Amino acid sequence: MASVILPSVPSESRPGRFGVYGGRYVPETLMAALVELEREYDLAKADAKFQAELAGLLKDFAAPGVRAFVKN
Repeated sequence: MASVILPSVPSESRPGRFGVYGGRYVPETLMAALVELEREYDLAKADAKFQAELAGLLKDFAAPGVRAFVKN
């Protein structure tokens, strides 16, 4: 599975999918929350403590574990 990394440039300064017309499949009522989420995501990407905690969680919970054969 490929990981997706959002660009770190704020959305207001980069062209959208439809150029000057925007480019998000999001209702206007959710735009403020989406902009806030992008801002917080950029902060989290730069936070070493957060990245260390995330790496630990991914190691423990996202890595393939021992598979058990279950007979039907």
